[in-house]
Amino acid sequence: MNNKAGLLLIVLLWNALFLSGCKQSAISNSNNASGSYVETNSNQIIENGVAVNLTGYPIVNQPITLKTVVVTSYKGDYNQSKFFQELEKNSGINLDIKQISVDNRDKLNLMFASRQYPDLLLRSDASPYQIAIAQNAGDIIPFSSLLQYAPNWIKALESNPAAQKAMTAADGSIYSLGLIQQNPVYLGIRDQWLINKKWLDQLGLEVPKTTEQFAYALAQFKANAGNGVIPKDMIPYYFRWDQYVGGQLDLYGGSFGLLVPDDSYVAVENGKVLFQALNPEIKKPLAYLHRLYKDGLIPPEVFTDDWGAYYTKLVAKPEMVGSIEAYNNPNPDVYVPMLPPSAESGRKQLYRQQTWIVRNNQFTIFKNNKYPIASARLADLLADPDWSVQETYGLFGAGTKKNSDGTYDIMPETANDGEVPNVDAVSAITPDLASKLRFLPGNSNNNRSQAVKLYEPIVAPLDKFFPNYVTYSPDDRDKLTQLQMNVKDYVRQTFIRWVVQGGIDQEWDAYVAKLKSMHVDDMIAIMQKGLEDYNKQ
Repeated sequence: MNNKAGLLLIVLLWNALFLSGCKQSAISNSNNASGSYVETNSNQIIENGVAVNLTGYPIVNQPITLKTVVVTSYKGDYNQSKFFQELEKNSGINLDIKQISVDNRDKLNLMFASRQYPDLLLRSDASPYQIAIAQNAGDIIPFSSLLQYAPNWIKALESNPAAQKAMTAADGSIYSLGLIQQNPVYLGIRDQWLINKKWLDQLGLEVPKTTEQFAYALAQFKANAGNGVIPKDMIPYYFRWDQYVGGQLDLYGGSFGLLVPDDSYVAVENGKVLFQALNPEIKKPLAYLHRLYKDGLIPPEVFTDDWGAYYTKLVAKPEMVGSIEAYNNPNPDVYVPMLPPSAESGRKQLYRQQTWIVRNNQFTIFKNNKYPIASARLADLLADPDWSVQETYGLFGAGTKKNSDGTYDIMPETANDGEVPNVDAVSAITPDLASKLRFLPGNSNNNRSQAVKLYEPIVAPLDKFFPNYVTYSPDDRDKLTQLQMNVKDYVRQTFIRWVVQGGIDQEWDAYVAKLKSMHVDDMIAIMQKGLEDYNKQ
């Protein structure tokens, strides 16, 4: 059975039950909701004493409150957010939001370990392991059992088999909804590789095209610190080691032709899992980074800085960095995106793209939720095109405008005063909806769209990235988790030592032998099996 047929079967079965004339029902499976509901007419259900409208708004005539958790980098108070205030006004559902910082995921881990859940998770990025444990314990109400109340999600999943596949568990159920983001401006590349054009202009230099030219430009930045527009405390080349955002990873693939999508160092070639940290070709970019570090062109804090320190340097005024990678260009008047400088190795340049067409395990309804049907309708409202646009880019009249032809103008960003909810709820930016977005000049995505076009010829194909949605048996998952933790820690320590101290050629054979003794081949084999099983679905 294909994915679309499976989705339709789920919906048809539930519709058949719904229309069978039964007046007293319960959402009954092993993942039972609290209480029951009574069907009063074709457009209304009484759920634990509250009338829930099955179409139209508000969702509930009598206001209800849902305890909600959001994992976010947003520093404001979501309970004061204008977006969520508008959402409550339209739905009749008040979200009592508890925020967990992305820098303190221990609180999320504790929530899953203690099984002290809210009514729903609105955005969490919970791990597949955490969701699997909760679903096996019967703590989650499968969204599959509520799909008939969410026509926007039915439409989004029917038209996006890849998104549906990503959200579907091995048993065929959808437990948590994912955030669909299929805007090519978002997906087309991971980061822009930026260089300080003002500094180049002062020194009479062109944008570097080779790694030798790049090293020379960085050295000139350093030599001219404190002169003209180059501040004394400048940093020639800055990144956060092995980070998916703002890391050095595009140097590997973009300059040296060795694709490293993230800190797992895993890529795919013709259906085979590659562990790039074992590839001898990795020695070349590491040796190059050692040269830059030895010449004082890379500061030691690249190995220790957190997100806050990175962001401070990214947006500093006056600009203090010569070259840096970032999702958005913080100042197009100063920084320009550049193609990765070529190492002239003869290998094809491979630049990273974003592969998260769905950020899984976001909107999750727990069994203690007394209003699962109302919650499902809330999820459906968030997947409505108008609301998905406003959630992602700002409210109509503030950050966005809906046009009479069905398109949406996305305005230049202003200071975040609570109007833009930072994409910290579930939404559905499908390819059809993405095609209707118009990023106006001055909006950061307008600048990013130009960068996407610049990098397009060298972006690595999607099949070279290990899928984000591969699942494993419990035994394989536990074994893989331990192997990856040990291997990743050893690779990180070793690579950093080689960048700082050198010695890669002398120590390479011992390094490989150590990885073999840590059962790296077992790690690769488990991932290979997971990939093959995923590709069969």
